[in-house]
Amino acid sequence: MSEENKDNIATDHSGDSQQPSADEARQETLQEPQQASQPVPTEQDLESWSADSDGKTKSWYSIPNAAWALAVVALIVVGAAGFFAGSRSASFNGVSTVNMAGVAPGKGEIAPVPGPNGSFDASIYGPKAGAQLKSPEDMDNVHRRNENDPFALGAVDAPVVISIYSDFECPFCAKFANETESALVEKYVNEGLVRLEWNDMAINGEKAIKDAEAGRAAAAQGKFWEFSRALFKKAGEKGQGHPEFTEKELIAVAREAGVPDMKRFEKELKDGKWTEAVENATQFGSMLGISGTPGFLVGTQFVSGAQPLDVFEDNIELALIHAKRAEEAGK
Repeated sequence: MSEENKDNIATDHSGDSQQPSADEARQETLQEPQQASQPVPTEQDLESWSADSDGKTKSWYSIPNAAWALAVVALIVVGAAGFFAGSRSASFNGVSTVNMAGVAPGKGEIAPVPGPNGSFDASIYGPKAGAQLKSPEDMDNVHRRNENDPFALGAVDAPVVISIYSDFECPFCAKFANETESALVEKYVNEGLVRLEWNDMAINGEKAIKDAEAGRAAAAQGKFWEFSRALFKKAGEKGQGHPEFTEKELIAVAREAGVPDMKRFEKELKDGKWTEAVENATQFGSMLGISGTPGFLVGTQFVSGAQPLDVFEDNIELALIHAKRAEEAGK
C-alpha cells in the first residue's frame, strides 16, 4: 500500500445530498481533530507531574504558564461531535478499514502479567514510571506501558494506548463499557493494535471512591477487568442514574467476577487499603485537566464522553497513522 493510501480512510456519506464517487470516497483523508478551548490551570496548577521508578510517588516541577496552556489545549480535544463526517464500515471495496496504516501490531500478552511472586500491584497510578509531563510533546508519557499493570488490557508494545479516566458511579461510563468497549477489544486490543489502561477518576462522591477501592481490591488478585465488566453491567441494569452500589453489592459482584480470595477482598474493602491510591489517581486526572467522565486519551488525542464507536475508531486509526510514521522515522 502506498504512503498516500495509508493516510486515507473510507467514509460513509449516505446522509449527504450528493454522493461522491468510489474513488473520491477512497481518497478522503484523515483530518486532525479541531481543538476546543478549555480553562487554563491556576498558578497552583502550573506544575508538572513526575513519577519515581516505582510509578507511585509524585513530585512536581514548575513550568511557565504558556507551556501548561499549550498542554491543556493539546490534551482537550472536541470529542462530542467526533472529527469525521459519517461512519465507517468494516471494509471498503473489500479492503479492511482496521489498521489502514499497516502498522506492526504488538506481540505482548493481552492480559496483565503478574509480578515475580505472582502478585499484582494495585497501587499503581499516574504516568509512565520515571517519566514527567512538562510540555505537550510529553503527553504520550501519560500511558504507563507497564506489563505488570493490573489495570491494563492489551499488549504492552501495542502501537496505540487508550488511557481511560472513568468512574463506576458514572452512567455514561457504564454506557461506554457496556456498548463500546467490547467492540474495541475485539477489533483492536485482541489484534495487538491497542492497549487499554484504566485510571480511577472517582468524582461522584464517597460511593465512587468505595467502588474504585473495590476495583483495586479485585485488581490486586488479577481480576480487575472481570470486576469492571460485571459492575458496569449491573450499573446498566439499575437504570440511567448513579447506581449507588452498596458494599454488599460490591462483594457480590467480586464473587461473580471470580475474585479468588473473597476474605482478602472484603478485608481490603472494609479497611480502606486502597483509598489513598484512588485519591492519588483521581488527583492525577484532575491535574491533566479532566473534569468529567468518561474521558479518553487515545494516543495523544483526547475524546470526551461516551461517544459512538465510530469516533473511537477514527481516533484510533489516526493514532495508528502517527505510529506508522514514527516507526518509519525510526523513532
